[in-house]
Amino acid sequence: MTRTPEKVPALKNKLFFFSVKRASRSLGFTLIEILIVLGIIAAIMAFSFSRIRKNENNIRSVARNLIVMSKEIRNHARLTNSTMRLVIQFDPNKPKYWVEKSSGNEIREANSKEKIADTTSSEDAPKTTFQLFKTLTKKEKELPKGLFFSSVEVINQDIVSDGYGFIYFTPEGFVDAAALQITDKKNTWTLIFNPLSGQADFLPEAKSLKDISR
Repeated sequence: MTRTPEKVPALKNKLFFFSVKRASRSLGFTLIEILIVLGIIAAIMAFSFSRIRKNENNIRSVARNLIVMSKEIRNHARLTNSTMRLVIQFDPNKPKYWVEKSSGNEIREANSKEKIADTTSSEDAPKTTFQLFKTLTKKEKELPKGLFFSSVEVINQDIVSDGYGFIYFTPEGFVDAAALQITDKKNTWTLIFNPLSGQADFLPEAKSLKDISR
């Protein structure tokens, strides 16, 4: 049976309407999918931004604490005519720091050979004249979750990135020229200790003593 010429335009119109309708449906699903993806991306970005802000707040809090502590250690070392030190523990699970005071004329050794104070009362702990200075740190202070000590660089000493690091404060008011780096595994911040003033300066980037002396 042959179609009459009059029916052909009507058939074409129906086919065109069906194609447009199907394309509109396809386009609608595509827009919904795009909106879903954009929503997921926005949620991830919001979470990441919140985490970055939290880490920044934590590092600034730690930096302020260490800056104030550095001044107090120096003052106590001068007032009590004793050698004191800031101890850094590079524990990958629970990085800590605390203050120790010497009860005698302790001679500084290489970082790798130095002994920490016996805070565990263990008979097997290495002996030293340094003891936990509870006036400033009643116990070891842990870094906030997600922050780690990266390294401590002391002038004329090897850079330490595991075990224990030490920054010394003398009875004369001098402090080890040192660079203490803290990281969240993505960003690194640095505390620079001034040997004459005992002032610790906070830098929002990774810096070494050589960078500062240039």
